[in-house]
Amino acid sequence: MGFFAFAQLDEVYHRVKANALRNGVPGASTVLIFVSPDADALCALRILVVVEGCHGGFRQPLMRDGGIELPEIGHECANSGHGLNSPGSASNLLKSDCIAHKVVPVAGYTDLSEANEDHVEANEELRSIIMLNCGGLVDLTEMFSLSEEMTVYVCDSHRPLSLQGLFGHDQIMFLDDGDVDQLSALREAVEELEFAETDSEADENAEEEGSDSEASESEGENEDPAEDDEVGEVDEKDDEHRKPGKRKKRPADEAMEVISPPTKKVRASERRRRRKQQQRLIAEYYAEGAYYGMSVAGIIYTMASQLGRASNDFVWLSIIGLSDQYLHDRIDQRRYLSQVDTYKDEVARFNIRHGAGGDENDDIDSLFGESGTKLGPGSAIIRNADDHAIRCDDEFRLMLLRHWTLYESMYHSGYVATKLGIWKERGRQRLTNLLVKMGLPHKESQQRFTEMNITFKRTIRDKLSSVAPRYNMSEIIFPSFCKSFGYKGVVSAPDTVYALTALLDWGAEWISRHSVIAYSESMGSVSSRLGRPGGGRDENSELGTGGLAGVGVGTRTGMAAVAMRTGDSIHDDGGKSDEDDEDLAEEEQERRKKEKQRAWVRNFYVAYDALDSFDILQQGIQLSMNFQKILVRTGVAVLEKKLTQTLRTFQLAVLTGEGLGSAIDGSGALTDESDFSLFGRSPAHLGRLAKFLMDAFREYRQKELPLVIAAFNTVADAYLVIGFTGSTKGGIVRKNTFGPAFQRAAQRTNARIRHDSFETSVMEVRKEDLTDFLESLQLSMQ
Repeated sequence: MGFFAFAQLDEVYHRVKANALRNGVPGASTVLIFVSPDADALCALRILVVVEGCHGGFRQPLMRDGGIELPEIGHECANSGHGLNSPGSASNLLKSDCIAHKVVPVAGYTDLSEANEDHVEANEELRSIIMLNCGGLVDLTEMFSLSEEMTVYVCDSHRPLSLQGLFGHDQIMFLDDGDVDQLSALREAVEELEFAETDSEADENAEEEGSDSEASESEGENEDPAEDDEVGEVDEKDDEHRKPGKRKKRPADEAMEVISPPTKKVRASERRRRRKQQQRLIAEYYAEGAYYGMSVAGIIYTMASQLGRASNDFVWLSIIGLSDQYLHDRIDQRRYLSQVDTYKDEVARFNIRHGAGGDENDDIDSLFGESGTKLGPGSAIIRNADDHAIRCDDEFRLMLLRHWTLYESMYHSGYVATKLGIWKERGRQRLTNLLVKMGLPHKESQQRFTEMNITFKRTIRDKLSSVAPRYNMSEIIFPSFCKSFGYKGVVSAPDTVYALTALLDWGAEWISRHSVIAYSESMGSVSSRLGRPGGGRDENSELGTGGLAGVGVGTRTGMAAVAMRTGDSIHDDGGKSDEDDEDLAEEEQERRKKEKQRAWVRNFYVAYDALDSFDILQQGIQLSMNFQKILVRTGVAVLEKKLTQTLRTFQLAVLTGEGLGSAIDGSGALTDESDFSLFGRSPAHLGRLAKFLMDAFREYRQKELPLVIAAFNTVADAYLVIGFTGSTKGGIVRKNTFGPAFQRAAQRTNARIRHDSFETSVMEVRKEDLTDFLESLQLSMQ
């Protein structure tokens, strides 16, 4: 069996723990965790490896080979006033059981291959490999050099899963969310095909042995009869396992021949027919397209719950994972609402003083981010520093409403913008009219939401609910959750997802420029503007010129170090020739290229720490607002200038940068490159742009065709291509069939492609090959 049933996920942890204890080497790192850089996987990782509420002196990890080794296991809470079982604390699974482990972020299959060489091959201590949102689509036995003692546990929401990995290997174990139980026919097909190959090899070997025995018997006719008598008994026994036709026939043998099965030709024909049928069944499974199962954060939370270690913080992390799937069109509304009902019960269990997560008259902070004044009758709710409660609350489909003006939030919301058609003057006028019908003065709608008059703020829910349906926005409100961070404020689950997505793409650069570290070239030091809530360097740590300076941006984990190279602008050019300058320029260019390629690792650490830092999360929200401005501006430009083509089987948009403006924000801090370059290097943001365009097409075009969007990446000199299916007008999320189509198109044209993403519908195509690739793609999808 290659999977653990949903009701038995705790067995996974028991196995990992048992294998670690059997290792017998004190302090040996027996567990290796590979993590995909997405919000869902980040939350699953945090449930596994973080102790919240512990402030001991052993929180700083060791960064080695791109991984995170967490030493001093079992000592985190020795000096802490918050025990593992104290209210509000969340003991992690691995650390609390003294299981040493290493975390390695991986962005694609190339990273997995390199990690195999660095961390798996010849690793005698390693016993368990855990895959979070990666590895489920391929046969991992071909990618990893596994010893007999190693087991791989795959927790991946991507579908379809690799059937060979799922049913073909005892060392590859999947964590089932209920989908595998529905694959019994496919399991039978995989097993039959595997056994058929074994049987055919056995038949071939038997035929070879039979021909050899015939030759030996003919030679034996000329041998000494005495020798035959000596070994006759043995020969009779051997003959029973050889060619039956060469044995002396018995009555029983003759009777068996009467009822013997069909001839070899008939049996072979039947096997071929059966094999083709099973192969067709498997091919249809893969051809259905890509879709998503349960969030990995939800699966790991379920495992923690079965172990009796669920906590309020773990509930919040699993809610973020669910929200990440819903906001990015990976699951439909029906599945989302079903999961929300489940989490409402969990929120009620861990937040007793707020009832079942609160009601529509709970504190205004849970909805608007204001102070604790009640919306309805009753006294004000007094918050305190230890308030980390989760509340169930309705959320507007307005982008980052708590952090923007109402007008900007509506204008930059994909839902509102595409419903009103803001790329036209008429659409922008409709937005103004909507605000007027809500009875909001222009000044208030242009005021930052937290600074709006409380009287108007209290009426927004009811007014928007009554006016929005007139503009075809009947689903302007959806159920969600928000979490308190003590006195600092409240953050909703959708806002957290937007912030994490932005930080994963640009977090380290943004943080280093804005809040966390400021480098003084004259003093050669790094200072922290956010202070040191936990881990990191002192404010005046001295650094050598040209060194690599790191400031821990994690609050309790100390996990991230935002790296920035200091002194790059200082050069000594004395006595150097032009050739030396050229060599240095090439070296510098190569260094910067490698630095960009690995920048996502630093972004990963920043996003990870943002889960436990309100300050970093706020920086992520600010960055997300900048990204959303670029996204909407680019989407409006594409629609205004009609840069899309409607083909027979899909719609096409190619971003070359012409007329798409600049990505520099008001402070000039985001990037010095044009908008299209942002999308060319970020599959996440190109996917969100594709969703924006698809939502617009769904509202204003009759045909609901999928979209292929390509954006040029100047660094790679190639186009990032994404196939996006989106959801129908009825809200059904369609399976994405672009993955197999991309592969067929590339094979037909011999296009130079790079498919290194865990998403099957994401591919990089060389600039010169894009035209041929797209033409072939049209043919392959007809």
